[in-house]
Amino acid sequence: MTTTVPAKSDDRALVRIRGLTTVLSGKTVFDALDLDIPRGKVTAIMGPSGTGKTTLLKHITGQMRSGRGEVRVDGLNVPELSRDQLFQLRERIGYLFQNSALLTDFDVFENVAFPLRQHTKLPEVLIRNIVLTKLQAVGLRGAAALMPNELSGGMARRVALARAIVFDPMLILYDEPFVGLDPIALNQVLKLIRTLNDTLGITSVLVAHELAAIKEVADHVFLIANGKVVAQGDPKTIADDGSPWTRQFFGGEADGPVPFQYPAGDYAQALGFKQGEA
Repeated sequence: MTTTVPAKSDDRALVRIRGLTTVLSGKTVFDALDLDIPRGKVTAIMGPSGTGKTTLLKHITGQMRSGRGEVRVDGLNVPELSRDQLFQLRERIGYLFQNSALLTDFDVFENVAFPLRQHTKLPEVLIRNIVLTKLQAVGLRGAAALMPNELSGGMARRVALARAIVFDPMLILYDEPFVGLDPIALNQVLKLIRTLNDTLGITSVLVAHELAAIKEVADHVFLIANGKVVAQGDPKTIADDGSPWTRQFFGGEADGPVPFQYPAGDYAQALGFKQGEA
C-alpha cells in the first residue's frame, strides 16, 4: 500500500498538477498524482528508476497528454492548449536534456543561437549580443567557436544551459543534469543552477538521483513512487523522515516498498512443475 503525501494548494505555484493519471503499455505511471511547484524556487523530483520522473517533465511541456487530470503551468491547463498556444508556452520554458543534445555540426555559438534563428526574425547583431551574453553567464564566451566534440562533459552541459536560457524563460526543466560529471564540473553546474535561478527570478525543476547535490541546490524535494508523491520536504532532512520509502531510496536498500522482484506468476508453474512436484 502506497502512502500518499497530500498536496497543499498554493496560489504561488507556477506548476500545479491535480489528479494526473497516466498509463503506458498497461502500466500505471501516475495514479491521481497531485503536486505543486512553487514560483522562484528550485524543486527536485526524485524517485526510483521507472517511476515517471522524465514523463512528468513531458506532461509539463505538453509532449504527453493524459486522459485524466490537470497540468497547469502559469495558470494554463496544458492538455487543453491549441498547438499555437502550446508553442507559445514552450518558448517560456527552458529544457536541459540529460545528454545536453547539442547539434554536432554546429559550433557552440550556433548551438545557442539555434532557437533564436528558428523562432525569431531578430537582426544578426542582436542575435550575436544575446548569444554572447548567455555564454558569458555560463562562463563559456571564450568557447564560442569550439565544436561539441571539443567540449568536456561539464562544458557541454553549460552550453546546453546557455541555450536553455536564451529566451529568458520563466521555468527551466533539468533532466538528470549531474550525470557523468566530475566533481569540479558538478560544482560548476550546481553553482550555475542556483545563481541563474536567483538572479533571473526563474523557477527550476530538477530530475535527479544525487541527494548530496540536491542538498546543495534545491529548496524542496518530491519523492515519487508507485504513481504518487510518497514523501516531500527539505532536502537536508527528508532522508531522515522515517518513511520506508525514503529509507529504501536514500539508503540504497535492494528490497522494500519498491520490490526486487518484478511482478510475475507462479515460479514453479513457469518452470513446468505440476502442483506438489517442486
